[in-house]
Order: sequence, then C-alpha cells, then structure tokens
Amino acid sequence: MAKPGIDPESPYYMHANESPGAILVSVKLNGENYHPWSRSMYMALKSKNKEQFIDGTIIKPPKADPMFKAWDRCNTMILSWLTHSLEPEITESVLWIDNALDVWKDLQDRYYQGDMFRISDLQETIYMLKQGDLTITAYYTQLKTLWQELDNFRPIPTCKCAVACNCDLLSIVRSYRENDYVIRFLKGLNEQYSSVRSNIMLMEPLPNITKVFSLLIQQERQFNSVIDDSKALAVIDQQGFRGRPPNRGGRAGRFIRGGRGHNSKVCTYCNKLGHTIETCYWGIRPTNSHR
Repeated sequence: MAKPGIDPESPYYMHANESPGAILVSVKLNGENYHPWSRSMYMALKSKNKEQFIDGTIIKPPKADPMFKAWDRCNTMILSWLTHSLEPEITESVLWIDNALDVWKDLQDRYYQGDMFRISDLQETIYMLKQGDLTITAYYTQLKTLWQELDNFRPIPTCKCAVACNCDLLSIVRSYRENDYVIRFLKGLNEQYSSVRSNIMLMEPLPNITKVFSLLIQQERQFNSVIDDSKALAVIDQQGFRGRPPNRGGRAGRFIRGGRGHNSKVCTYCNKLGHTIETCYWGIRPTNSHR
C-alpha cells in the first residue's frame, strides 16, 4: 500500500509543482463578496484534492501521530493559498491562525450572512432586473448569477429518511422553482419580445430555462437580421438617390441650401448656380456650323 504522501489519490499528496504563493481564485475576499469567493476557493481546493482540510473531514492529528508531518505540510500550503486570496486587512486578522480549518471557519462566521437581509436583497434585485440595453445572453447571465447565489442560501432539501420515499415531492418542488425562474426571465424582457413571451407562457408544460433561453436567442438573431436588412436597404436607397442624373425638369431650386442664392441663376440642365442652360457648357448643342 502506497504511503499517503506518495499516493496521488491521497489528499496528503503534494505535487512537485505546487507553490505556496499560487493565486487560486481571480478575486480576493474583501468582506462583501464572501459567497462567490468561498464557492470559487472551495472548488479550487477540491480540484487539488484538499477540500477535506477545510470541511472538517481531516482534522489535526497529535504531533506523535505518524501522519502529523504530512498533515502539517498540506495545512501550511493551504494556509498560504488562503491568505494569498484575501485583501491585506483581512489577511492580517487571520495571519496568526495555524490551522486552515480554523481560518475557513473564522471567515465563514464573519462573512457568511446566511440571513434574511441578504436573501431579501437578492430577491429584490431579481424582481427589479430588466433587460433594458442588455443582450439576451447578458441579461440571462446576470439573472442566473443571482439565482445561483439565492439557491446557495436556500437549497432544495434532500430526503434523509431511513426508508427512501417514492412520492416524487422533491422533483415537483424543483419544477416549481424552475418555473419561477422561467417566468421571472420572461417578465424582464423588452417589449419587442412580448409575442414570443406570450407563446412560451402558454406552453404546457412550461419549458425549462435553457430551452427558453435558446428560443429567445433565435428570436434575437431574427430581430437583428431584420434591422441589418433595413439598414442595408436604407443605404442602397440613399446611394441610388445620389446616383440619379441631373434634374432637367426645372426644379433645381430645392437643391439650394438654406434658401441662399434665391435670386441667383440656376441652370436647369446641370442644376448648378451662376448660369443658365443657354450658357451651360454641358447644355450647349453643336450647331450646323460646327459639324
């Protein structure tokens, strides 16, 4: 049997390339972003098979324990990763804590805010959010981020009965929540999507949020295609107007800007000012004497 520090499957295993100065998450904890930070940090540690050091699965062994050195090495590395992911003022408050599990719990106790205030803020933001100038993708992404954070506070419970029930109640609860997401997403759309919104809400059963997103992306492409075609036609029409031959109907006065030159001579052949058709170079016809 391989030793824990050598076995790659063991949480005590440390790859040779691991660095204590590595930055595992893109955004540092500043006190207001605890929930996304803790989620990102937990996933980063899990990818390195080290999440058991912060979730209480692996606890500090006695110094006489043969595993103490392996634990201490991993714990020190995780402590360094944690402190490098905190803003300086927060780092100072946990710098002298020797156990990564204690640091994790300390930050959780301070910033978790698993209370009604944060939940109410999220719910209000979700119900106030409108598409506005956002694309369908950007609007959906913003809503989904808020939904996921709210779900983190209020996850759907799982059945813990000794004898598993078969009433399918949890799947019904999940479908209700999914329908809430779909309705909220549709209600925040711009008015130009009112027709497709009504059609979707009349579907039975209501499609899931990813299907609704796909339908609206297609509708958005269609709208953009119509707008692009309209712009192209406008450009073609404008170019066609500019390319028309000179007006020979004597209505050149409409090309005079701002009313200036009201009494000026206007050539009815070339539509230029300062002369008439009798003296126009382009309007002169060769006489018999010039043939």
